[in-house]
Amino acid sequence: MKTLDPLILITPVMLMLAVGIIVFVVLYQRRMLQHQEQLRQLQSVKQQQLLEATLHAQEEERRRVARDLHDEVGAMLALIRLNLHQMVSNTEVKDEQLLANAQNMKQQLDEVLNSVRRISHDLMPVILEKLGLAQALDALRRTFATTGHIELIISYNDKSIRLKPQHELLLYRMVQELLNNTIKHANATQISIDLQFTPAETKLTYKDNGVGFDMVTVQQEQALSGGLGIMSLQSRAALLNGSIAITSRPGSGTTAIITIPATSPELTQPTNNL
Repeated sequence: MKTLDPLILITPVMLMLAVGIIVFVVLYQRRMLQHQEQLRQLQSVKQQQLLEATLHAQEEERRRVARDLHDEVGAMLALIRLNLHQMVSNTEVKDEQLLANAQNMKQQLDEVLNSVRRISHDLMPVILEKLGLAQALDALRRTFATTGHIELIISYNDKSIRLKPQHELLLYRMVQELLNNTIKHANATQISIDLQFTPAETKLTYKDNGVGFDMVTVQQEQALSGGLGIMSLQSRAALLNGSIAITSRPGSGTTAIITIPATSPELTQPTNNL
């Protein structure tokens, strides 16, 4: 029996050491998982902040370019048109061809002025800032009506409701992206946009009757080429703490449903350290 005494003493110690090692490993793995989760959350926050800063910089650049186009380029073109009109009016010109050329130049200047105003409006729509998203969509409809190529139908349940300015701007940019995609690729004749405000959420439904596309193929092509079409829409929806669901198939048009909660957080504005 004496020869068994050491074994009897050692066995509990070994069991305690084994249990201790197991507990240590489990706690270590748990700490590692927690650490990885914290890193993932920090990385996600950092990526979101970087995206917000990038979009903020883009909007500031758009605002600057729009202001320069409207205040400088637009004013210079208007002055040139006025000078041309005065020059022709104050000069006794008998050459009908010269008068016709001057009239053509005035028409061309009018077209350029309209293009400058349209580009300036697209870059930073004043009506969006002053009257809100629904009114800005109505302005888009009026612009499309002048082209006569695509019918744009806008509907909403309340045009007086305002969202946070950053949220309205992000939604407007998403609509612009969808419209550009339809114009470039869909060969559509009609687009409808329905904007619905409820106490719980804001829902924007976009539909076109174009040729449609295969979602899987387009996503693969954008992944290979580095394209940002669908990814850009998804990123903007994520900044709003919302979602976008795009459905399409060849020959059946495209539908995009953007949903953001009414309690979407205020987007942070990057600060400039001078």
